Amino acid sequence: MIEYTKCGSNDQCVEVIKNAIRNKELLIIFGKCTVDYQGRAASKLTEGERFVIIKQDGAIIIHRPTGYSPVNWQPNTSVIEVVERDNKIVITAIRNKPREIVWVYFSEIYGVIHGKLVDLGEFVMYMDENEIRDILYENPELIEKGLRFLEKEKSIGNGYADLFGVDKNNTPVIIEIKRISASREAVLQLFNYVKIYENMTGVKPRGILIAPNFTSSAIESIHKLGLEYKEINLQLLWKYKKAKEAKHGTLLEFFQKK
Repeated sequence: MIEYTKCGSNDQCVEVIKNAIRNKELLIIFGKCTVDYQGRAASKLTEGERFVIIKQDGAIIIHRPTGYSPVNWQPNTSVIEVVERDNKIVITAIRNKPREIVWVYFSEIYGVIHGKLVDLGEFVMYMDENEIRDILYENPELIEKGLRFLEKEKSIGNGYADLFGVDKNNTPVIIEIKRISASREAVLQLFNYVKIYENMTGVKPRGILIAPNFTSSAIESIHKLGLEYKEINLQLLWKYKKAKEAKHGTLLEFFQKK
């Protein structure tokens, strides 16, 4: 449930804000404030009317009344403190790694909105994994020359690898696709498929992880486990998909026009 509070006093505002942070609620504070920041750099924002958003995970975002970009923000906040000092309400947001601190000094608070929101929806940018898989299945040369796919959703152990085929040397290739940044967990998933296939057949396959980008821990694990990875441009794949729906053409023809 979302509530709106028009604070009658600083003490009431402090209590409302503290309770919302303690309960990990979404919090939006409207008022007149200044902002100081210290960390990898330093900044000061002089007084103006703004709204401050503190999300349920502790991220803090400070917006002016115009424009879509925040003027200050801080993700992964470790500690948020709220006190009254010199007739002002001071919010201190501390991030440990890297060490950063944001201070918001409210000289006046007009109102506070707070409450719990639930969002289990999936954000799909351009395409889902099945659409990416189907385009790559039809255009294996986008991954490497000589690659030939034999199967989609290849059953391996208790799971299903996205694509299975052979390379130009007839070496089996197992491919796992992620439409968002690939993590170490995705690498371990692929490695599990590779080891199960090798144990079942006695043949060691290549394992290739495909994603728009990779975390540093994922790349480190890929090298340690003898796997491979390839970045894909989801925006170009999406444009190709839309162009193909409008007019038939090959993927190579599409990219040659770019």
